[in-house]
Amino acid sequence: MKTLLSCLVVSMFVLSGLGAVAQTGNHQSEILRESTTFSSPVIQEQEQYVTVTLEEQTSCLLKTGTPMLPVVTKVYTFPFGTTIQDVQVTFSNPHQQVITKPVMPAPAPRVTSMDTISQQSLPMTMDTQLYSSDMTYPTTPFSYRAGAGLDGNNHVIFLSVHFCPVTYTPSTKTLTTYDQASLTITYNLPPTPKTFSQEYDLLIIAPSAFSEALQPLVDYKNSQLVSTKLVTLEEIPSVGADKQEDIKYYIRDAIENWGITYVLLVGAGVKNAEVLPVRYTWVPSEGYEDSFPSDLYYADVYNLLGLFASWDFDGDGKYGEYIDDILAVDLYPDVNIARLPCNDASEVKSVVRKIINFEKNNKQSSTILQIGGDSFVEGDDEQINEGEFANARVMEVLPGYQTTQLWGSNEKLTKVNIILGIYKGVDFVDFNGHGSPISWATHPPQNENVWLPTGSKWAGFTYVEVYWLFNFYKLPVIFINACSTNKFSESDTCLGYSFIKKQIGGGIAAFGASGIGYGMVGSSECDRLFGWMEVHTFENMVTEKIIGDAWTTSVNDYVSEFIWELWDADYKTVEELSLFADPTMAVIPV
Repeated sequence: MKTLLSCLVVSMFVLSGLGAVAQTGNHQSEILRESTTFSSPVIQEQEQYVTVTLEEQTSCLLKTGTPMLPVVTKVYTFPFGTTIQDVQVTFSNPHQQVITKPVMPAPAPRVTSMDTISQQSLPMTMDTQLYSSDMTYPTTPFSYRAGAGLDGNNHVIFLSVHFCPVTYTPSTKTLTTYDQASLTITYNLPPTPKTFSQEYDLLIIAPSAFSEALQPLVDYKNSQLVSTKLVTLEEIPSVGADKQEDIKYYIRDAIENWGITYVLLVGAGVKNAEVLPVRYTWVPSEGYEDSFPSDLYYADVYNLLGLFASWDFDGDGKYGEYIDDILAVDLYPDVNIARLPCNDASEVKSVVRKIINFEKNNKQSSTILQIGGDSFVEGDDEQINEGEFANARVMEVLPGYQTTQLWGSNEKLTKVNIILGIYKGVDFVDFNGHGSPISWATHPPQNENVWLPTGSKWAGFTYVEVYWLFNFYKLPVIFINACSTNKFSESDTCLGYSFIKKQIGGGIAAFGASGIGYGMVGSSECDRLFGWMEVHTFENMVTEKIIGDAWTTSVNDYVSEFIWELWDADYKTVEELSLFADPTMAVIPV
């Protein structure tokens, strides 16, 4: 496996070089040079390990069982069509220091499903072979990854460069720290800059049976200067391997011919009864599921070379397959995408009415309802309530917001309190815990045998409780950090969509996982995976204001920061972040 991963990394870099050779011709290469300085590391003892951090770090190495060392990521953007020929980093001014204890190993990701509680007691793991080795970790102190994506309204090439200015030799417990790094990027600009039309902003794709119900939304968007085009499934020509690929080719043509930057898919995707085709992507989760629905497939249109991103590198009909297809999975969105998984025209009418009323009448209250507990009890030596910890981290990126916190630790986490909290009217609802397609739940502190919230014979907060929401005067955006709550292929009553389809009250948008999700134990909860997504999505909703832009920025940032380590949990995290909403909707009035 490690050899194959190494070959794939080399292949990605070689493909970048081949692209440069194929497209540069006689055009002179451009060179970008930059120097970066690093502060001295902060080393702290924690029982049998030490932690190592840097003031400048943007993340840390988090592969399970390996030393957690600081990473500094810098992201550069280039015009669409640019070819990256080479990236070189030279470190200077090394300092060595012998530490008394080994560097803390990264914890294993934890499944956040209500149905998989038995796996949560995983102990702290250590790669014993690595920790007894005289090899320096990481073996390469820098890495980089490039891809094509959307930056605001501009199609660009993203290049993320990852510096590891602290390395570790386990056998001698020696840290080597570098004060400075010199970066050289060699690239070629496109001979002819790619231009896109600006005829339409939003493309809506739906079955023809929904056309009449969607027309009021099309008319309203056009009246608000969001130029909108409705296209039915029946109008999309057959040019790909299946209907899903036909849709993706059509989105590509709409980008190039009309300049669209937003796509709204309208139609449910319950397996064997799909109203609008679903693309399943194949990143298995420890035997719990082999595949799950991913609308990122439709948004990731271009690869690094500006060609169609097929997501099926080996041509076996299993799309986004980890790890066989990663050379065809760019992951950067090229459009801001969302889905309304409506089952019939009456649901479409109801949801359209809610969207129009929300945009006309929404007023910011600067309030949030936060719901959490102790997600992972066993194996958490810090005894941190991960859900509550993540809720608190969200508040750090929402300056000026007031929160009502229904927590396992304050004994306020009941179904009635959740219903009343939403009824009072809030901008956001922030769930962190465990889930299933139809429910969410968590634990009280240090007790994994009890599920919260209480209040009925069913475990957790289910789609049934959503029926009791009558907050018609203020509809929140909901983020559910848990497994499968947006798994629209499993049930037409999936929890995320239940908030949206509620005719009077409920929610106006829902972020959630369309498959098995992952969290981290203790204070690592927000360092990566869905806890990271939770915090950054709230931050991006406030800064971007348009909900589709917030989704895209969160995915972009995650891909740039983490995907270079080739961890399956990272691929699954970005591919399953699902948004049920109108992607052009302003979360905060603009």
